[in-house]
Amino acid sequence: MARIGESPFRATDHDTEQRDFEGLPDGIYVFETIESKLDDTKDGKGKILKMTLSALEPEAFKGRRHWLNINIQNGNPQAQEIGQKELAALCRAVGVLEIKDSEELHFKAFTAKVAMGKPSKDLNADKTPKYPARPEIKRYFFPDEGDLPAADVVGSASNDNAGARAAPASTAATSTTSSGAPKANRPWGKKT
Repeated sequence: MARIGESPFRATDHDTEQRDFEGLPDGIYVFETIESKLDDTKDGKGKILKMTLSALEPEAFKGRRHWLNINIQNGNPQAQEIGQKELAALCRAVGVLEIKDSEELHFKAFTAKVAMGKPSKDLNADKTPKYPARPEIKRYFFPDEGDLPAADVVGSASNDNAGARAAPASTAATSTTSSGAPKANRPWGKKT
């Protein structure tokens, strides 16, 4: 037996709403990176930057997560080039043009277009894709080009993810202006 504390823990004192982490529907989002880590590739010959993003806008999807994996080093030169171009686009989108640590990208707002990707070409024994289609960032928008699009979700019958349930709005402060332009870093560090 483990004693919880001096006073009893009351479940009714806490929010017990559970979130469904379905992929985001197609649309334009304002995100911020809230976590990142560098892992080895499956073959151990490269490095993947794994990032957790949190949606800031549109309001109905505030707090929803999106996961991003970027090949930083890879034995396949084409995969490495694609990954490094994506990291460069992300850096430009947040206005940081040189980094030594991925945490330099944390809590900086950026605007991106999300759309459903393709399933993997690798098949399971039953001929189904080993990895199903999932939402992917298809484009980063750069503040230095001006005219950042407004955050907006596209709802259409062809969007397999159009019915994704929105998470409740977070009470935490955001790091973006209403136009999606980045504000200063959060001085208090990571969200919990």
